[in-house]
Amino acid sequence: MADLPHLFSPPVNAPEGVRGNMLLVIPVPFRRSKGALMIEAQATNGIDRWADNFEQVTVAAPVMPEELARTSNGIVWKDESALMARERVKLVRLPWAYELTDFLRHYGAVKLLLRRHIRECSHLQFAIGALVGDWAAVAALEAAAQNRKFAIHADRVEHELLLRVTRGASWPRRLKADVFAALMRRYHRRVIRKCSVGLWHGSDCFHAYSSWCPENFTIHDIHTKRSDYISEPALLKKVTGLETSSVVDICYAGRLDPMKAPLDWLKAIAVSRDLGAPIRAVWYGDGPLRNEAEAEISRLKLSEIVRMPGFVSDRGDLLAAIRNAHMMLFTHITPESPRCLIEALLSGTPIVGYESRFTGDLTDGFGGGSFVPTNDWENLGRRIAFLATNRPALIQLIRNAARSGERFNDAAVFEERSRLVKQFA
Repeated sequence: MADLPHLFSPPVNAPEGVRGNMLLVIPVPFRRSKGALMIEAQATNGIDRWADNFEQVTVAAPVMPEELARTSNGIVWKDESALMARERVKLVRLPWAYELTDFLRHYGAVKLLLRRHIRECSHLQFAIGALVGDWAAVAALEAAAQNRKFAIHADRVEHELLLRVTRGASWPRRLKADVFAALMRRYHRRVIRKCSVGLWHGSDCFHAYSSWCPENFTIHDIHTKRSDYISEPALLKKVTGLETSSVVDICYAGRLDPMKAPLDWLKAIAVSRDLGAPIRAVWYGDGPLRNEAEAEISRLKLSEIVRMPGFVSDRGDLLAAIRNAHMMLFTHITPESPRCLIEALLSGTPIVGYESRFTGDLTDGFGGGSFVPTNDWENLGRRIAFLATNRPALIQLIRNAARSGERFNDAAVFEERSRLVKQFA
């Protein structure tokens, strides 16, 4: 149990109106580096927003092995001292146990540790997302054994994601995925049926899980600030600039990963180019499909209009790039709820890509998106070409995107989520 101690800080007076304490078990990892505990940057912001609404927040998460953390591009780490509410936050380090042998070896000790924290906290929330090594699910079953109410949170439909990303794999890998997906679905159904409220990030998660839960709410797990929203002068400058611009700028921000289908993204751009659309495109991010994507750029002769500069660690720089683009092109093939689409809308950048319940929910009311069926990259390329050569239509889409983005900021969504946790869990 040497890797399980938690860091206690005595609670201090909470902000006026803040009540209760919450236990949050998440899969987003901690990192132990040179004696310091590091937290993923967006998780750091999330913890502070929870602390805005609770007297004390206990966060339990696995510690990523340092050899893995050093090679995990795309994660921005912050020292625990960066937490604005550090004096009211307990950080509980859990073992990294995504291999069955590790999970079984640590299971008993972690269960006892979580049992104690469940008894100490007045509100409980668990973010499930795996099969082996999912300590949030273990905590949920322990809470149920104590007859405690608790909230379950999910960002994506894991069992469906596993099946989709292995669709073109070898048959042994597909068979393994089929078995694991079936076990994961049954496990998550068992856990969710015991919770008192489900907080589902996006409509795809709501559709997949809500029938197993007595109370359900669609929420948005975002970390953008009110100050990140595009100003009216900036929006006007963007629109007037597009009227005279000789080129339409396209962007995407995310991992070069099978669930993002970057090869579809590139093929859609090639179709648009071949139709005479005046476009250039940038994919910000890195990942396991970089070599395949670079080969596809060469095969499709896109090197003059497509760039892949890699991961951008400075969030301000990335938001500025999204704000300067005229559309965010995406080709997500799994039921997930990517934050980059929300960041695009609040930047006045329309989202153009594969349709889903999530994208429909984001643009319901004011618009700001244009969608085609999943995997239909040819039709998507034609859609890009239409918008790139029809400036009035694209300008209206930009204005609609900005209107849809007005409702998304971290203070508002975490306040709403906290109210639901306090009411139901």
